[in-house]
Amino acid sequence: MYIRIKAVLLITIIGIPGWASAQRDTTLNREVEVVKSFTPTLLDVHKINDLPKIKDTEPKKPVFDYNISSQPVVNSFAVNPLKAATIESNPPEQKGYGLIKAGVGNYYKPYGEFFFNHLASKKSIFGIHAMHLSSHGKLELEGGDEVDAPFSKNEAEVYWTQSFSQKILSTSVTFNHDGFNYYGYPKDAVPAPLLEENQDINYFGTKQTFSKGGLSVKLNNPSLEMNEPNFGFDFGYNYFQTKTGQNEHFANFTAHIQQPFNFGIGLLDAGVSFVQDNNVINRITTELGSRQQSWLYLNPAVYLGKKELNLRAGLKTWYISDTEINTQVRIIPDVLVNYTPVEDVIKLYAGINGNHISNHYSKIAYENPFADPEHDVKNSFEKIRFYGGFDGKFGKKTNFKIGFDYAITDDQPFYYLHEYTFTGGGSYPNPDPIITDNDFKILYDDFNRFEINAEVFHTTAGKLDLLANANYYVYNMKNETEAWNMPDWDATLSVGYKITEQLSVSADFYLIGARKALIKETLFKSLPPTSSVANPATYKSYNLDTAFDMNVRGNYKITEKFSAFAQLNNFSFQKYQRWFGYPVQSFNFLAGVSYAF
Repeated sequence: MYIRIKAVLLITIIGIPGWASAQRDTTLNREVEVVKSFTPTLLDVHKINDLPKIKDTEPKKPVFDYNISSQPVVNSFAVNPLKAATIESNPPEQKGYGLIKAGVGNYYKPYGEFFFNHLASKKSIFGIHAMHLSSHGKLELEGGDEVDAPFSKNEAEVYWTQSFSQKILSTSVTFNHDGFNYYGYPKDAVPAPLLEENQDINYFGTKQTFSKGGLSVKLNNPSLEMNEPNFGFDFGYNYFQTKTGQNEHFANFTAHIQQPFNFGIGLLDAGVSFVQDNNVINRITTELGSRQQSWLYLNPAVYLGKKELNLRAGLKTWYISDTEINTQVRIIPDVLVNYTPVEDVIKLYAGINGNHISNHYSKIAYENPFADPEHDVKNSFEKIRFYGGFDGKFGKKTNFKIGFDYAITDDQPFYYLHEYTFTGGGSYPNPDPIITDNDFKILYDDFNRFEINAEVFHTTAGKLDLLANANYYVYNMKNETEAWNMPDWDATLSVGYKITEQLSVSADFYLIGARKALIKETLFKSLPPTSSVANPATYKSYNLDTAFDMNVRGNYKITEKFSAFAQLNNFSFQKYQRWFGYPVQSFNFLAGVSYAF
C-alpha cells in the first residue's frame, strides 16, 4: 500500500540540517520501508511545504542540459541537477518561524541567507526567502594570465500556499540578480589589445548582470486519483534584463483537465505561451531588433487500464507563430505503457513522444551565461523520442531505476568561439594579433542521441542516505564531426550521514567525461559586403579533460537555536573548465553559523 507523503532528502544544500531542525523535525524514530516505485523528484529547498505534493505518473527522462556551472552554495559543479527521492514519513512538526545564516569563505566570499515560514492557518503557509553569495577573487587562465573573476548571486522570494478542500493554490513572486565577468580566454595568453583599459574589441573583462523578476500561480490536486475529475492550471510571467541591454517578456498559461468516462480517463493539457526578446541581433536580417514568438499547445490523451497494466495514448500538437519564420504546425505521438509484474518490487515502462524546444533568450543565457549577449537562437524540434526502462527495489530500503532514451532532434544549438586576425593597428609587439572572442557563438546541427541512465537510492530512515546517478551518451551528427561541449558520460554520487544528534555530514561527487570544444578561425573579423575576397573558416578542435569535483559539508548543532556549518568545494583541487577558456575556482570553502527563531 502506498503511503502518501513527503519529506525530502537533506543532502543538497549547505547546512540544511540546521535549517531543518529549526523548522521541522524530520528525524524518524523507526526504520521506514520505501514501498513505492522509484520516482525521483527535484528537491525544493526554499520552502517549508507541509502540504502534499503531486505524484508524477510519467517516468523522468535523463537529460544533459548543457548547464555546466559553478554553484558554490549547493556545490561547485552541476551538469544534471540531482534528483532527491522522497522518503515516506508522518507529517513533521513545525518548530519555529525561520532561520538566519551567515558565513564567509576564501576568494573573498561573503554569504547570507534568510528563511521565514509562517503557518498562517491550518490550510495556508506564508514564507519569505532571501539569499546573497558573492566572490571577488582572481583566477589563473590556461595561458598564464591572472584575471578578475567576480560573481554575485542574489535571490528573493515571497510565497503563499492555500489549501481549498482537495486543491492547493500556490502563489510566488521572485526576483533573481546575478552578476559576473566575461573573464575567460582559451589556451593562449590574453593578447595585449584586450588588456587595455576600456577596450571594445570584444567582451573580455566586461561586466554582465542577469536580472529576472517573476510571478507564478498554480492550482493542483496532490491527492488526485486517476478515476477522479480534475481541473488545474499553471500560470507564469517573467521579465528578464541584462546589463548589456537585452530584455525579455515571457508568459505562459497551461490548463490540466482530467475527466473519467466509461471507457477510460480523458486527459488534456492545453496552453498558450508568448515571448518577446528585444535588442538582439536578428539571425535572419543580422540587424539589431526584436523577436516575438507565440505558440498554442494541445496534448489530448486517453488513459486505459488498471494499476498493474495501463496505457496513456495521445498527441502533442503545437501551433507556432514566429516573426522570423513562417507559421508552423507540429504534431507528434505521445504514448506511454506501464506494466507492474510484481507490485512494489518492479515496474516496466516504454513510451514514444517528442518535444518543441523554445530556445528563447533567457533559456540560452542561463544555459551558457558566456554566450553572445546579442544572441538570437533557433528553436529546436525533437521529432521523435523512444524511451523505456524499469524501476524497482533491491530491498526494503534500496530503490533503483534503469532507463534508455533515443531521440532525433533538428536544429540543436552548439556553442563555439570565433578567432580572427585583428587589424585594428596600434603599437603592439604584433600589430595584427590573432584574437579569439570569449563570448560563445552558436551553430546548429541535426543529431540523434542515445542515452542510458541508471540511478540507485538507499536510505536508513535518516541515518544514512545515498543517491547515485550515471548517464552514458552516444551522438550521431548529421554535419558536425562532434557534439561540441557535450560529454560521453557523467555521474554523480551524494551521501548524507547523521553521526550524532548534533553532527551530520554529507558529500557530493561529480564527474563528467571528456568533451570537445570548437574554435572557428576566419582570416578577418569582417569583410566589406562588396568584397570578392573569400573569408573561409577553419575548424580547430580542443579537448576538455574529464572533470572531477568533490564537495564535503558538515553541520554541528550547538544548541537548539545555534548551529555551525562548513563546506569544502572542489576538494579535488581540479581547475577544470566549466566552458572552454573559463576555469572554475579551485579548492574553496565556506563556513559560518545559523540561528533559528
